[in-house]
Amino acid sequence: MTHVLSPSSEPSADCPAEYPIDYMVTELDALGYVNQCWWVSIVLIMSYVWAVQGAMPIAGLILVVILTLPRWIISVHELLHIYAPEQLNRIICLLGSSPVPLSPLTLGYGEIRAIHLAHHRAPTTDADPDAYHIRGSSGWVFLNAMTTHEQDTMRWISTHGLSLSLAIELVIKFGILGTLAWFGGATFWWFWLTLRLVYGVSDFIFFRCVHCQKGSYGNFALSLPPALLRIGEWIYGKTVVHATLNHDLHHQYPGLAARNLTLARERGKGEGRRGKGERRKARGVPN
Repeated sequence: MTHVLSPSSEPSADCPAEYPIDYMVTELDALGYVNQCWWVSIVLIMSYVWAVQGAMPIAGLILVVILTLPRWIISVHELLHIYAPEQLNRIICLLGSSPVPLSPLTLGYGEIRAIHLAHHRAPTTDADPDAYHIRGSSGWVFLNAMTTHEQDTMRWISTHGLSLSLAIELVIKFGILGTLAWFGGATFWWFWLTLRLVYGVSDFIFFRCVHCQKGSYGNFALSLPPALLRIGEWIYGKTVVHATLNHDLHHQYPGLAARNLTLARERGKGEGRRGKGERRKARGVPN
């Protein structure tokens, strides 16, 4: 099995000696992320069509968004550390952070990747382009999380200018949103607003909650009771859950596959316990 990591990722992404090489992200993982993006987009669009036609209640459509959008978000996040834009298919590159444009002002995969790698280089600092939806009061950060698409786009254009390719992508996304609104009528607003809310809450968890704890900024882990952990894995899958809970370890070693982050953490704890025991033994202290 081939182990992969985008050449543009940080040097710290190399697998540390205490972890087996099998903990690293593989081509099979990458293919799984891409496939998950495809099936999420198909399920979302089909559910929207059924809801517009009256074959699915609005509550069912809302539930589908809640259950599927986080899978796209995390899959794209993992792909950011594996593939450069030219290595990924054009549709996912165009859509970027969501299978349905959440705003006419939405960046594509290439811009999102550049921002995310910059975030990894200097998380929560003034040099972090994501700091605006990490730092500050929780209420203010939540409002920023709900408007990251517009803010990221305007910040990108103010810094890098509006390229022809980005302008074309923005026009295409405007057209997609317009077509969905024309087709869906009132159903569109339930669909679109739910997408925005789910994305905003996901952003708040994935940036604020894992980078700000007890008034301090940094890279932190989250934890869930075992029962909730199992429910979360059943609903969203291991990648979504473990990539979120072990975000500190992901920042330290982006090359570790999300599915192995919890295993890596437990292995690291074991190594730490063994190392402590060896030190005590060397000093003649009984364990």
